[in-house]
Amino acid sequence: MTFLFANFPLVLALITGFIVSWITIPPIVKISREKKLVALPNGRTSHSGAVPALGGVAIFSATMLGTSLFLRNGTDGEFMYVFAGLLIIFGIGLKDDLISLSWSKKFLAEAIAALLVVGIADIRITTFHGMMGIGTLPVWFSIVFSVLVFLFLINAFNLLDGIDGLASGMGIFISLVFGIWLDALGLFNYSVLAFSLAGGLMAFYGFNVFGKKLKLFMGDSGSLLLGFIFSILSIKILCCEIAPANVHFMRAFPTVIMSVMIIPMIDTIRVSTLRILKGQSPFHADRTHLHHIFLRLGFSHLQASLTIILMNAALFVMCYFLRDLNPLLLAFILFPTALALSLIPCYLAKCIKVEKEEPHMEAALKH
Repeated sequence: MTFLFANFPLVLALITGFIVSWITIPPIVKISREKKLVALPNGRTSHSGAVPALGGVAIFSATMLGTSLFLRNGTDGEFMYVFAGLLIIFGIGLKDDLISLSWSKKFLAEAIAALLVVGIADIRITTFHGMMGIGTLPVWFSIVFSVLVFLFLINAFNLLDGIDGLASGMGIFISLVFGIWLDALGLFNYSVLAFSLAGGLMAFYGFNVFGKKLKLFMGDSGSLLLGFIFSILSIKILCCEIAPANVHFMRAFPTVIMSVMIIPMIDTIRVSTLRILKGQSPFHADRTHLHHIFLRLGFSHLQASLTIILMNAALFVMCYFLRDLNPLLLAFILFPTALALSLIPCYLAKCIKVEKEEPHMEAALKH
């Protein structure tokens, strides 16, 4: 309650984002159905029926309006470039939702948006805070590495959007954690961005998970937007120089930041590695993601998404309590733990598949 009263503008940004998203979704669904702008089931999707996939329009509108209304004037001049980058990402995502683009064209647009924010707004990773013995980074390396982080996280959240409630639910958790953290560090305007996004996602979550006649997906216009915004927010936090005497100081600062988004990150690394080992493109579409595995184990969409979000939250809480460890040591704890948690369902699904196949093999041998 203290946070709510002390940060009323942030609460208003969240409420504004929620209201904007809530009132724009019904007309979006109606127009999408009339114009047949819907996602149809195919061999790798997990839904049935034609579902509108333009939820990103509502999320983008909510985030932009909520942020614009509550920004503090005269600070954070880089926001003009942040908004420009958001427009590029939203535009390419929307175009892909409407006419389906190749991954190379999307990748190029993502790189341009990232370069705009990293190269001009100067929102980039400038230090590793002593992790692996690395402090301040050379400018050229900082720019290249930061753009790669943008590209990785944008596509990680794009790949996360596979079942109802997963990308939006994970997005709500991440944006609230980052929003509170950014406000504590004095980065108010970026906290407003996070809370506006959280509000828009909350309204979308209701329609996406519990909607019947008004059900819709966020599409690439929403999922790409999440990855882009979370790249910005995480880099802004990482670039804060906090004195050891400060109450917000964490020795394992970089690792704790990664833990907020660890499951989307580790699942993207796992799946991409498997595809490369098979001689496929890392962008090859299949059903090997963690959420697909949970569905194969008999989980509903809601059960699978909540389980994955809780796994992510548990790993963040673990890292937060271990925040005073050496950052590299904590990373060696975090990543193997996250990988193990993601591999256990894969192993169980493989066992179930073998059990189902064995009776058929025995019957075939008898004949």
